[in-house]
Amino acid sequence: MKKSVASQIAELHRELENAKQAYRDADDEWRAVDVQYVSFKRQREELDVHKRDLADEINWRNREIAVLEEEISYERTSA
Repeated sequence: MKKSVASQIAELHRELENAKQAYRDADDEWRAVDVQYVSFKRQREELDVHKRDLADEINWRNREIAVLEEEISYERTSA
């Protein structure tokens, strides 16, 4: 049995509204992911800075230890 034109139009309107709602949902989801992306990017940059600071501190402490070990070695040889 063939559907009436009015019935076909009504069905197409429902499908159109479903598609529009799916688009809005996808757009909302995209925006939420974009917000997370920006947050993660900022967090990554902060961690990069923190890692550089820690690497500098490690290098500085290694140099200080080397200097002190050299002083101990010098004290032993001069004593």
